[in-house]
Amino acid sequence: MEQLIIKIKHGGLGDHLFYSHIPRIAKESGYKKVLISNQSDFRTEDQKDLVWKLNPHIDGFTDLDGTSIDNIEIQDGEHLNLLDKIMLGFGLDDGKRFHEPELYYKPKMIKELAGKTLYDPNYLSNAGFVNGLKIQTYFKQNNVHIDYQLVIRGNRSIPTFHFDEFLKCAPIYDFIDILYSVEHIYCLITGTATLAAAIGKKANVFYTKEMSSLFRHSKLHAYREL
Repeated sequence: MEQLIIKIKHGGLGDHLFYSHIPRIAKESGYKKVLISNQSDFRTEDQKDLVWKLNPHIDGFTDLDGTSIDNIEIQDGEHLNLLDKIMLGFGLDDGKRFHEPELYYKPKMIKELAGKTLYDPNYLSNAGFVNGLKIQTYFKQNNVHIDYQLVIRGNRSIPTFHFDEFLKCAPIYDFIDILYSVEHIYCLITGTATLAAAIGKKANVFYTKEMSSLFRHSKLHAYREL
């Protein structure tokens, strides 16, 4: 097997992280070269650098088209997750199940955030039928004190109004350091949850029942139905 070219059709951070384990498994399975297609949807250069340029199993980028796995479904009784389905779609199988996304950035500890609780209200694609009142009610009923809420970015967010301070972050690396440093993370079922899984960090992830179970992919997390 000479070469595998991966194409990621959707530009979300989570969408790219869903493919992040494929280069390593492909190399372990005998591929000599793994490339990322420039026809992939990259929202930011930071994201491209973080997920792919830092990945030691990637041999570079190409203008050629690549393989993307579409129309993923998990049937009742299948003991696997979204990342496993993508792996199998490439004709790969390392014999493991419930893969977590992989990152090769080493997070830095921010001492001031140790022991703190963070809520990220932001999302880009679909957060389900969640609203601020449901989230505030959950926090109150479960005696959750939010020390920091991430600053609202863009038009898509579901904020709570019970928190001590806003927390700002600019480069994606700062965001990872924040997730790594706090004790508790609460977020929507978005790229934040997938990113937390990639650094081995448990998150409490809010979702509603009409959302596909595909995106509850990590065994690290506690998924909280609202």
